[in-house]
Amino acid sequence: MTVRFFMFVLLICTKTLSSHAQPVQHLTLAQSLQHAQQNNETLLIAQQDLETSNHQFRESLADGLPQLDASLSYDRNWLLPNFVFGDQSVTIGAHNSLTGSIGIRQSLYSGGKLFASLKVARLFRQYSQENIRLVQQRVRRDVETAFYDLLLAYDLLRVNELSLARAQANYALAQKLFEAGRVSEYDLLRAQTQVAEIRPDSIQATNLIKLTTLSFKSLIGFPPETKINITGAFRQDTALLSKSESKNIALGLMSRPEIRQQDKLISMRKHGETVTQSSSRPTLDLIINGQWQAQKDNFKFSSNDFRQSWFSGLTLKVPLFDGFRTTAQVLQARADTRRAQLAFQQLERTLELEISQAQQHLSESIARKLAQEQTISLSKKGLRIAETRYSNGIGTQLEIIDAQLSVQRAEAALAQAKHDVAVALVSLEYSMGILGNQTATRP
Repeated sequence: MTVRFFMFVLLICTKTLSSHAQPVQHLTLAQSLQHAQQNNETLLIAQQDLETSNHQFRESLADGLPQLDASLSYDRNWLLPNFVFGDQSVTIGAHNSLTGSIGIRQSLYSGGKLFASLKVARLFRQYSQENIRLVQQRVRRDVETAFYDLLLAYDLLRVNELSLARAQANYALAQKLFEAGRVSEYDLLRAQTQVAEIRPDSIQATNLIKLTTLSFKSLIGFPPETKINITGAFRQDTALLSKSESKNIALGLMSRPEIRQQDKLISMRKHGETVTQSSSRPTLDLIINGQWQAQKDNFKFSSNDFRQSWFSGLTLKVPLFDGFRTTAQVLQARADTRRAQLAFQQLERTLELEISQAQQHLSESIARKLAQEQTISLSKKGLRIAETRYSNGIGTQLEIIDAQLSVQRAEAALAQAKHDVAVALVSLEYSMGILGNQTATRP
């Protein structure tokens, strides 16, 4: 009984230790992006759409290839036809009839439908390729932004921990001065209150890290229970951008996947008009047909029993009148083309505005970052002066608390500014359609 109990306890402890011994995944931004590209469901769906477009191209190609059909039929004649000529009775046929045939049909002219259909299928494949590039950039934008959100959460926790350390050091100094009789009990109580007020901020910052981590793991395809630790820094610049807004807009209108998709869509609509018009044009097909037939009263066929026949010919089909159906379909196709062209113009204006806004937001974020760097330098200098004055009995506890609060706000604002610059860089590159494309060139 003792041995069994010991083994049971050992098994429970082993499972508990194994559950807590899960290794921590150390991730850089590049590793996070790679994992997201391999596991993101939206991207996998886009890849399946590309595979579908490849098969559709093969389907369109089949219309221009020879069509080969073969058939074999068997007939059992239970009652054969009987004809009487004078005083003679003649029975026609046999009880068993076996017929085989093979047919070849080759389209020689289809009114332009074949080549237009192939062009549409090829354009749709290119459209699907651009869709994959669009989804890849969206995934990269979301993952990189979430990565910087997590870095910001860590920085805010670090700022709160530094603020708490300063408050505790201030409390220790106030206690020392109080014991020496140099400050009042009110100063000591105020320093102690400051420590108590800062502690909840650290708890809030810790919870923010937990929530941001869960969101980040969901984006890159990690289970919630996976332990991760990210390493990296905020982006500060990119070699692909120009200070000229007009050049960035020109590059964006050339590189943005949606622009390329809409351009492919317009071309597909135009070739779709040709496909529709082909219904009112003549078609010409080459036909070759061969047939083998044998008849016997018993079911014992041999090669000598079969008779062959072959023929070939041309089939010309000329549509004369379809109740104006084709005319209406062509007009609908032209309206679709015009609609796609208008959507292209609208998309261009929208993207120009998006790039301009992203550029302005980046400029604003950089300016705020530079201002906060100067602010934090001044606030730290003010804190040192307040601490020196208080140690010498000249200043007050209120001066130190105000100075520490200014430093805390400046450090948090600087962390937020660094985050905003990195996210603004990502947003600008995404709006230009070059996010993740290190080979992008200037127009």
